[in-house]
Amino acid sequence: MTKAIVALKPQQPSDLFAALLFTVVAIMPFPFASVSSVAISLWCGLVGMAVLGLAFRPPPAASPLLLAAVIVTLVASYAVVLYLQVQVRNSSDPLVHPIWIQASQLLGLSLVSTASIAVGQPYLAVGTPLLNLLLFTGGYLCGADEVLSRRLFRTIAWAGGLYAIYAICSYALEPNLVLWQEKIAYAGNLTGTFTNRNAAAVYFGSISIAWLLLMLRRLSLRKKRHSGKRRPSTTQVSWRNLAVPGTFFGISLLALVLTGSRAGVACSFAGLLVTFGLTFRAEMSPRLRKWLASGAAVVVILVIYQIFGSGLGERLETEGAAGGGRANVLASVLRMISDFPWLGTGLGTFRWSFAAYRSNQISGWGVWDRAHNVPLEIAAEGGLVLAGIVALLWIGAMAILVRACLDPKRSRTLPRAALAISTVAILHSLIDFSLQIPAYAGTVIVLLGAALAQVQRPAEQAGAINFEMKQSPAALDRH
Repeated sequence: MTKAIVALKPQQPSDLFAALLFTVVAIMPFPFASVSSVAISLWCGLVGMAVLGLAFRPPPAASPLLLAAVIVTLVASYAVVLYLQVQVRNSSDPLVHPIWIQASQLLGLSLVSTASIAVGQPYLAVGTPLLNLLLFTGGYLCGADEVLSRRLFRTIAWAGGLYAIYAICSYALEPNLVLWQEKIAYAGNLTGTFTNRNAAAVYFGSISIAWLLLMLRRLSLRKKRHSGKRRPSTTQVSWRNLAVPGTFFGISLLALVLTGSRAGVACSFAGLLVTFGLTFRAEMSPRLRKWLASGAAVVVILVIYQIFGSGLGERLETEGAAGGGRANVLASVLRMISDFPWLGTGLGTFRWSFAAYRSNQISGWGVWDRAHNVPLEIAAEGGLVLAGIVALLWIGAMAILVRACLDPKRSRTLPRAALAISTVAILHSLIDFSLQIPAYAGTVIVLLGAALAQVQRPAEQAGAINFEMKQSPAALDRH
């Protein structure tokens, strides 16, 4: 047994670079969810340094093939689309956007013609995808190390819990402020350091999932210790240890509810259901799973409507998402995609290109700068091929996590957290733009990278880790 434990001891990477990555992940939600180009550029630089430092440590136990495949695929896809969109073309080229020909005729000038409606915008739009790729790489490198993967997960949980405390206090004292600035919208809702309550909702919902898993892990520890007939005092300590994750779980859940985001709450509850299902799957019969899933879905829907009332139609009508709102927006976006299926209208150009397709059935309130559907917006800006590649990578990652979570030898806290939180993010991305907010997207993607690395470890190593935990309750408590 001693030899097995020694063999499992990870080689120490540079703690400085790992700490740098953890610090960025923890701070990203603070400066207004890092939506500004300055914040994105800063985080790209810092995370890039952390990734370079982590890459020079000894080869990880996880297979590097998955990481290399993701990096090569995404970099090549965005690079090709970017090149084709900004390349100067003749006006007769079928890939040229018609707006350049129309503008040249109206102005009587010979303008530069490209596939993008804005010449330099695609360059500026690659900042967020680059940051996400760097965070995924950093998470993968940390996830290949047992100690760093635990630290990363706890960093996300503790940072999110502290943001939830701040959000609740800020909402109680100054509900009309986001940090030091006055709110432009959502004055009556909790947003924390986010400017959008929907993104805040899925963030706090994801944090509640993280704390729930930590709490369930402690309960599992107590059960194992109790079955081992250890001293009663040890059991009491375990119950006291539940106070911290239980308290932060409740705080995060309260922050989630106070956002008032129906979609955010619904998607977060779906993630919580996934968490419970993955944790107690082995203890439920197939029939019980079916009835619990159906009953839980009904209860969640009823609770959401009871909490938030029935004013959904009125709010969406005033904000342009009803009376022909989102359904008509999606129809308009589909028309954009059908007109420019291969290269789109240019990365980062949705807010300008959508105006020409905006249906008269959509409310005139506000500016639609997002499609409120991330896959469709990627297709509208970068073409169907790019959107398809991104979608396939997400589907592949989810399939790997599902397979790992269903395997008793690999079903551990981090893969469960990544699967449940990714479920929240994917569901919400189909009706809103939370995954386009760097602070939330970065949290999800760095956790996803770490979980994929953990499940890619050799099977014999995973079995050895489980053996060590069964033999050492203290090691289980630290996990």
